This record gives sequence, structure tokens and C-alpha cells, in this order.
Amino acid sequence: MAIEVNNLSAAAVDKNLLKRIIKAVLVGEKSKKDISFVLADPAQMKALNRKYRKKNKPTDVLTFPELDILICPKIIKDNAKKDGVSFERELVKVTIHGVLHFLGYDHEKGKKQAGEMLNKEKKYLKILFSL
Repeated sequence: MAIEVNNLSAAAVDKNLLKRIIKAVLVGEKSKKDISFVLADPAQMKALNRKYRKKNKPTDVLTFPELDILICPKIIKDNAKKDGVSFERELVKVTIHGVLHFLGYDHEKGKKQAGEMLNKEKKYLKILFSL
């Protein structure tokens, strides 16, 4: 299990924190997959979201299974502020969400899958915030 984190954004984000989150989910899901994790800026996320999801706006996380996971610290920060939570908590949540997508979970394929993914997100949030 190799975890690579590349920061292509202007944001300063703790790479070791990201690696701990990713590793916790991979271990919990008994996966030995290698992950490339990229921090991108809003313009990059908007272009990728438009190209691959036909949505002309930036997003907090995009996952390309078998390739990589991209997150946008700026959007995560904005969402955290809007939701009244810390940047760190939102970062952990979005990272967990992206890794679960990477491992094949998909909340957009029906209520059962959405419930399963949400339960896993809650499980890993609880684990990571109790450490």
C-alpha cells in the first residue's frame, strides 16, 4: 500500500494527516491498493468536473478509481465555514468520502449504497476523531 500526496494547490495542508486518514480507511476496508492523492485549486476542479461529470462548477472531491483522488482545499474551507465546522473536520470527511469512492462505494447508485457509504463515513470519522 503506497500513498502519494501531491499538493498542486496554493493551500498549506498537512500531508501526514492526509496519509493517516487514507491509511485508516484502507486498513479498515482491508485494501492494499496504492493511492495517488492530489490537492488541486478550484479552476482545476471545475475543469475536471465539467469534463467528466458535466457540471460546470468546482467541487470538493473527485475520484477516479484506479487512478487518483483529487480534493480542493479552497472548496473544503468554504464548505466548512458554511456548515459551521472546522476545516480539519471537513478535510477528514471529504478525504474519507474520496477514499471510499476509490474503493468502489457509490452513494449515487441508490438508497442502499448511499446508506452503506454514509455509515462507513460515520464509522471512520468516529475512529479518526477518537484517536
